[in-house]
This record gives sequence, C-alpha cells and structure tokens, in this order.
Amino acid sequence: MRTGKAARGSRREKRTRSNPHRDGARRGGAFTISPLGGQFHPEALERILAAIGRFEPDANWKDVAPNVMPLLKRRSHPYPAEVAPFHMNVPPGIWAGFGIDMGPAFTHVSAALIERWGIDQATLLGTALENLRRIARDEPPVVDQIRPEGVDATVVQAQGWGSALVLAPDRLGAILGPRPRVLLTPVRNTLIALPDDVDFDLAFDLWQAVAEGCHDELDVDPMRWTGSSVVMLSAGGTGRPN
Repeated sequence: MRTGKAARGSRREKRTRSNPHRDGARRGGAFTISPLGGQFHPEALERILAAIGRFEPDANWKDVAPNVMPLLKRRSHPYPAEVAPFHMNVPPGIWAGFGIDMGPAFTHVSAALIERWGIDQATLLGTALENLRRIARDEPPVVDQIRPEGVDATVVQAQGWGSALVLAPDRLGAILGPRPRVLLTPVRNTLIALPDDVDFDLAFDLWQAVAEGCHDELDVDPMRWTGSSVVMLSAGGTGRPN
C-alpha cells in the first residue's frame, strides 16, 4: 500500500486524518458499493423475529455446532455485559467473535454459552472455521470487479460472513489468486481487495463509502493478501500467516 508511515497505523488513526475526499465518499458520489442485502425492510425484521423464536437457547453443543460461524469484531456492541459477545484474537491478529446462524440473522455466542456447552476455545474456533470453509464452498460469495478512480478492485460479498474469509485463506485464494493485495473489511458482509500499491486516501474513502452509517462497521485494521496467506498490514506484511 503506497502510504508512508500513517497507513501503517491502525484504522483509528486514519479516522483522525484530514481527508479531502471524505465528504464525496459519504454522499456516494465517488463510489457505489453497498453492503449486500440493501435496505432493512419490515419483512426482513419479521423473518429475523421468526428465526429468533425458533432458536433454542438451551440447545447442546452437538446440535448447535453445525451452525456456528466466525464473525469479525464490530466497532460497537450495544449489549449488556452478561450477554456480551465473546471475542478471541485469531492469527494473524484479528479479533473475532462467533455467531449461531439462524438464516436471516446470527445470535452471538457469549462466554456463558461456551461454558455451558463445555467446550474449549480451540474447539469453538476450529468448528467455526470449518463451517465457514464449507459454506464458502457450497454457497459461493458474490464477487464483483469495480474500478474506483481507475483502480482495479475486487468486492467479495456474502450475507454476514464475507469479511470472515480473511480467516480462510484457502477459500480466499480461490477468489483472489496469487497476486498480493491490500484487504479491507469495512462491514461483515463485505471484503474489498485492492492493488498492493493502492493509494491510502482511496482505500480510506472506499472504507468510508461502505461502512459509514452501518451498524456493523468492523473494528479490523487493513490486511494484506500475500498470495497464499493473510497478514496484518500494520506488521509490514510480515505478520504470522493463518
């Protein structure tokens, strides 16, 4: 990423920078990427409420395991402490939580649920990653090619788990190929792959164009696809591969 020192910092630092393109991105004038799923309609709420009604909170691990998926950490989690989502740091340095897939929505996995299931963190993570790999194979994500300001970009979207593909480099490799890229995960549905030498301002604007105003904006710094693994961009591309 052609950025200099500022781009090697966290996304929180980027938010404080003056950016002349930011207003245009907010208005949608420069970019037209929208998180998969579009606007939130009343009928979608009805489906979600119906799924929640079918959910059995006392289900055992054996019954729940096939539906557990990894979810990258959001910037904001407005939950009481006793039901707050459980998070763990996953190589190469990504904070991830877990959800139980109920079709139109996820219910978050809390520390209390993990304790009641009687499983360890390695079992939870391994199961979630295998489920992610399976669904990415059986229900391939939507992949689009766009050219914001003449820069080739790949947008990968899948309902609720598109961003989590950074945790499954074998599946991501089948989409992106061997060429190194900069990876952005602005919201849970969406992963954006940009050229390895992309200008920092353009990358920032793309993030803003997708994430601003979304309740599920993610708390994940930019990453790099090496051609075979995912590393943190802040580590200079030398982070531990997953």
